Amino acid sequence: MADTTGRPKRFRPATFAGLVLLVSGGAILLYDRFSPAFSYEEATVPAAEWAALESGGAFPVTALTRYTLRQGEASVPLTVADYRDGRNQSHRATLFPAAPGDPAGRLRHDSWRAAGEAIVRHTDDNALFLAWWDDAQRIRFLGGRDTWLDQPAAAAFPNGAERSVWEKVAGGFTAVPESSRRLARWLSMDADTALTEMKAQLPADRPVYMLVCLDDLARLGEMEALAGVRLPFEAARFPGGDMHGQIASVQQWARQDVDQASYLVQQIPGAGVRAWRITTPQGRETLLARLLPFTTSLARPLPRAQTVYQSGWGSYITIYALNFGEGKM
Repeated sequence: MADTTGRPKRFRPATFAGLVLLVSGGAILLYDRFSPAFSYEEATVPAAEWAALESGGAFPVTALTRYTLRQGEASVPLTVADYRDGRNQSHRATLFPAAPGDPAGRLRHDSWRAAGEAIVRHTDDNALFLAWWDDAQRIRFLGGRDTWLDQPAAAAFPNGAERSVWEKVAGGFTAVPESSRRLARWLSMDADTALTEMKAQLPADRPVYMLVCLDDLARLGEMEALAGVRLPFEAARFPGGDMHGQIASVQQWARQDVDQASYLVQQIPGAGVRAWRITTPQGRETLLARLLPFTTSLARPLPRAQTVYQSGWGSYITIYALNFGEGKM
């Protein structure tokens, strides 16, 4: 739903609505209990078109599949690569093609490709990465590094039709959903408490890194389903193409009904400005909030999370080295 009134349009994404928010920029799908039926189409991408993907992956692609997810008038295209890693294990990763006429898609493509190069440049071969499952798949494909998880948990998708397609897109659901639940819980709890738990539960004999992406906010529905909590994040889109001209409006919106404004802003080419805000003091202290570039987090970096790489486009991707003590950096 496009906003034509000049006022920001608020929304909280469920799983498919979050994906529409992520991919299409200008489209906003508002969820309610009468949401239309979900469907999808699947098509093999001919090998002649593979070069246009400009994947830059650490492993050769063996197949490309294009999915088109539909709900009501909204549709989302996904390009999924199949490949085999250095151990000859099969994997999948959702990638962003460098498609002409899609500036936001191009930004995502270039940002992730640069992040993959940064992972190779700044981390050892034995590094272990924590990230949400779709980010983790791209880390493994683009950077060739191990990830703590790289398949979603079925319980993250309460809608049966969506659950079926995400199982196909991801290459199956994880057989050990506890890792996904644990990560969702860590992201949704107090940052210091979460890092203390992570130190106790993650391997002590290899460097551990964490990658977060602004698009992770479009996965809030999954995190909430797995963690069993509701995260106090809201989003709004502000029409117009000048991010700096929209800052005053964003700040006014971010201050509504809260004790302290906490927000982040991202310019979407051709679709105005997207902003996120946190609506409770407890929400500002969550690990997810502290790792993302919210205004209240920028001035309070976490001592145990050292930034080793940050992309442009509003700090779209950030990689942290988790400092758990000797041997962890």
